Amino acid sequence: MTPKPKPAVIPVLAMLCLWVQSLHAQEVHSIGIFTGLTVPYTWDEGIQKDPRYREKYKIRFAPFGFHYGIDYQGYGFTFDPSVFNTGQHFNVVNVSGGHVGERKIDLTYIHAPFGFKLHMIDLGFFKVSFVASVSAAFMLRGQETITHSDAILKFQPAVLPILPPEYEPTFPGSTEVISPVVSDLKLLKVSDYNRFQAFGAIGFRTDWDVSETLRLSMDLRGSYGLLEPRKSEYLSKVNAYEALYDLPGARRDLLVLFTVGVSRTAEIDPKEKRSMVSKRKERKPRKTSKYPWPGPRNTKPPKN
Repeated sequence: MTPKPKPAVIPVLAMLCLWVQSLHAQEVHSIGIFTGLTVPYTWDEGIQKDPRYREKYKIRFAPFGFHYGIDYQGYGFTFDPSVFNTGQHFNVVNVSGGHVGERKIDLTYIHAPFGFKLHMIDLGFFKVSFVASVSAAFMLRGQETITHSDAILKFQPAVLPILPPEYEPTFPGSTEVISPVVSDLKLLKVSDYNRFQAFGAIGFRTDWDVSETLRLSMDLRGSYGLLEPRKSEYLSKVNAYEALYDLPGARRDLLVLFTVGVSRTAEIDPKEKRSMVSKRKERKPRKTSKYPWPGPRNTKPPKN
């Protein structure tokens, strides 16, 4: 009876098969630019349980990015460094449920996602692919501001002792507080954030070769920030109820990114590629001595 292969061996065999297949398959390289739109979402446990906020959604412009890709038969790889904007906006709500202002979370990242494409439809000139990617990101800009009119807002009991004098409870000990007008009060600045972030994303991509050298692409991915974006120093302040407009809770940045791009393509035959490499090796000049003569003497001349 033939023993079944161990589960740990199966992924290795699959990778080996893909590698062997790539040695004989045509390579299609693409390089280009893209732009698009993002729909950001801030998942924040503190904001979700805070009665002072209500979610609102906004589409943001994704400035630009560069694309490099390589496609084999059935699969491919992408590298798409870009700049994108994320961070959600929230309506500020009074105790009666009315909108009295807005809280804005505005973040800008530069990131470099490396993706794997699995071609679900491959017609040669048209591809539909499932895409999964991971990326490292660096925050270029980050801030949170709040603006609201004079209103009665609900605060946590733990915050009442540290309320500024201009914040007056409706009666002693009440959590419903008469709050003054606030205009662009900065809650967090870029120094309150961790500048480095990691994102994981999945989605779909279409590539349409409109000519032998021109490709149009559309890409739709949902991205998830893997790390808490705020620094531990600020989180300690929030957990101690020392921040007037924040409640304790974890936060993650999510976004849906839709991009449209154009790129130039070139098809490479692996056999020709290996032939060119071998010819370059053959033409490589032999290493010559650094001396104009055959070399330094290894023995001393005889003494007279």
